[in-house]
Amino acid sequence: MGDFEELVLATARQIEPLIPVAPAADLGRYEPRHHWNGPEFGTPAQRALDDFDRSAAELLLGALERGVSKLTVQAPDDIVADLVPLPAGTTFSYASFGGQSPLEKPMGLIAIVNPGAIELITEQVRATAALVDLGDVTGDENAVIAKHGAAHLAVAVATAAAVLNKIRTSPDPVAVIGIAIGVTALVIPKLPKPPAYEQALRQRMRDEYQGQSWNPSVPVAHHQFQLIEDPGDSPGFSATGLVAALETGFAVRTGIEQGRVPVEAQVVLTPPGEPETTYWDEVAEVSFTAVNGGAQLGCAGMPPWPDDYRVRVSACGRDGDDDEAYELLIWPAPLTEPVVHKKTDRLGHRLRGEPEPIRPPAPEAGLRWLANALGEAATVTIAIGLEVDDVVDDFDEDSIAIGIDGGVVVIEDNNYVGADENVLAQMSRNGKAASFYWNVNAVTMLSFARKGELVSSEEPWEDAEFGDDPEVVAALDGLDFVDVRHTYAKGITAVTRFTGGVLPKDDITAAIEALYE
Repeated sequence: MGDFEELVLATARQIEPLIPVAPAADLGRYEPRHHWNGPEFGTPAQRALDDFDRSAAELLLGALERGVSKLTVQAPDDIVADLVPLPAGTTFSYASFGGQSPLEKPMGLIAIVNPGAIELITEQVRATAALVDLGDVTGDENAVIAKHGAAHLAVAVATAAAVLNKIRTSPDPVAVIGIAIGVTALVIPKLPKPPAYEQALRQRMRDEYQGQSWNPSVPVAHHQFQLIEDPGDSPGFSATGLVAALETGFAVRTGIEQGRVPVEAQVVLTPPGEPETTYWDEVAEVSFTAVNGGAQLGCAGMPPWPDDYRVRVSACGRDGDDDEAYELLIWPAPLTEPVVHKKTDRLGHRLRGEPEPIRPPAPEAGLRWLANALGEAATVTIAIGLEVDDVVDDFDEDSIAIGIDGGVVVIEDNNYVGADENVLAQMSRNGKAASFYWNVNAVTMLSFARKGELVSSEEPWEDAEFGDDPEVVAALDGLDFVDVRHTYAKGITAVTRFTGGVLPKDDITAAIEALYE
């Protein structure tokens, strides 16, 4: 350590107590925000000052200006020997603008009048930074990082004051502070944090963590996707048929071999209640260990610290007869045995070594194509005993009317004429009519009419009362509206059952495509 470094460190010890904690912490955490690829202005330290938070910089100015004005420390001759001021009589112009930080103009003038001074201060601060000992710093994250910022800023203030006191008469303390902040902001991102910082930061993150949820579209390879820190052994799914713990996470067995699947993922801090199994084919839990934490699944993932966890995985559509989707619910918990809460798909039974269940197709499966082809709001109406010409005047001109065996089907995109009770009753004048309507808010209406009179009209929920009309009861038989999956296809199925109408897929698909074009 040279004499100048000793002088700087001694002066820094006088300055550091003047530095407020909050802006010191901002400086300690500072990382460059701007990545400008065009022409650059000023010195690197000037650009760093411009990038650093202005309010924090001005707090530092207010706290330090009086103390810095009293500093008399001077750099030795050999330190500033290469600095040559502008020749006497030199003229120059300097542009400033309204709203500019009060720190920028004094620093800019030093850059012009004393070329090389800011660069010299920067190199001296960078060299002296290695001598700053923060090995015994303790406290929470804010205390540790504030000490980091304050210690290095104090060194920069001492260095800038010593250099400017040597080369200028009565230097502006605002220039000293502006240069010191800019130099510190330039240098500190590449300096090591105090040894206590990593643990303090981890504890802060843990204290502030509130859990998170995200909805990634997850890539699938070899019939699985994984939430892991590092690649490990191939998983075995015989215990649950769905999910298996790995060395640093877990793997989920998919139905598709490769591609992408939608996942709803959530990390919570407390154990959840009993699983909701209504909407899923398989639900299982396993325990796993996050060795380091931070494993990613799409745009988010596990908390960045080690712990033991439990994951509840819910899945549907793995047999290929429905849209494949998954839900992950993760929480901290001691390691325990796997649990299967629900097992109904064929894949899960095969993986567990169990006889495959017989699963007849869902009653609405044959009409999912129509619900999928339509938008987020539509009405499907079937009338028996009428022809296309009998109904077109009752509907808007962009409605689709197609003749079917014994009647007509009318499809409305984002409209609901067929859901009107009076219209539907009139359409049943020669036989039967039924309609199903849905909108963007997931409001639905299923209506039945016969011989000019409305039979029933309800939103099809678990407790909906459609009455005891035998044909309505038969139309609803086996349609599970408690399970909200494919509700629209279920409603259309009830319409076709009640009326007996058969929907021509090719004709309807072509008409819908033409409408959307």
